[in-house]
This record gives sequence, C-alpha cells and structure tokens, in this order.
Amino acid sequence: MEKNMLFIGIDPGMNGGVAGIEINEKEEQTRAFRCPKTPYDMHIGLRALIGDIESYDLVKVYAECVWAFPTDARSSAFRFGFNYGVWNGILAALELDVREVAPKTWMNHYDMLPNMEKKERKRWLKDTAIGLFPKLRVTFNISDALLIANYGKEIYIKEQIKLKRKNK
Repeated sequence: MEKNMLFIGIDPGMNGGVAGIEINEKEEQTRAFRCPKTPYDMHIGLRALIGDIESYDLVKVYAECVWAFPTDARSSAFRFGFNYGVWNGILAALELDVREVAPKTWMNHYDMLPNMEKKERKRWLKDTAIGLFPKLRVTFNISDALLIANYGKEIYIKEQIKLKRKNK
C-alpha cells in the first residue's frame, strides 16, 4: 500500500464542508473546514488542505453526489447546484479524480437507521463523527465531510486488502 495518502471528503452543500484524512508511515492526521462562501476561498481552502500534492503517493477525493429537490426554494436550489459545480471545477483544475458517492451509500456504511427525520439524522451523523474523530471540534458543517472522507479511506483500504488476497 502507498506510504503517503490523502483522502478528501466533500459535502458540497452551502452549509457543508471539506475534510482531509492524511495517512503516512508515522501517523494519521485529520483536518476539516466549513465550505467557504466564494469560489476563490473554496479553491484556497482546498489547496491549503492538500498542501504539496507531489508529497502524496495517493490522493482520493470522495464528493457527495447531490441534487435539489422539487420542494427546495429556487434560490437555495440554485446555490446548492452552484457550489456543486464550483467544487467539480476546482477538482478538475487540480486534476484530481473524484468519486461521487450517494448519501445513502456512505451513510449506510455507518449502519445508520433508515427513515430518520432530518434533524435526528444530522445529530446522529455528527455524534458518529465525534466518536471517530474525538480530537476534532466537530460541527454540523463538517461532520458529513469527515464521514465521507473516512468512508473513502475505509473503502480504499478494504479494496487493497481484497486485491492483496487475490494476488497471493
């Protein structure tokens, strides 16, 4: 397996966030921030999270695949789609491969109970992120991004273990 890896999780909503889990031979370090309000600040924040991209053997980005609902107000649906497009543009400009992951897919990875009300679901997800990242100050804005990044890390490691067993 690679020595220096970075797993990035993006919750592209207006109140979403970005998280990075960096793994090297010595330690695992996690950072996260709330989604900035402008495309420029989104780019600067992601560049700061990544740092020197050449220092990684592997960078994997997992972005929540999102869409607006018919019940969303037009302005919020537009802003939601705008953020999603900006993140995709930034990631493409940085030549980062993105795996889109549906909310149900990454949430089911954590054995979330089905049919939870939104408020209850958000609280449960935040509590799950707090349990996984007790040293971080986890907020509602970054909890999903943390869980998406962790989902990506765990899925990647699981795939690598399967490949190793298959090649023996």
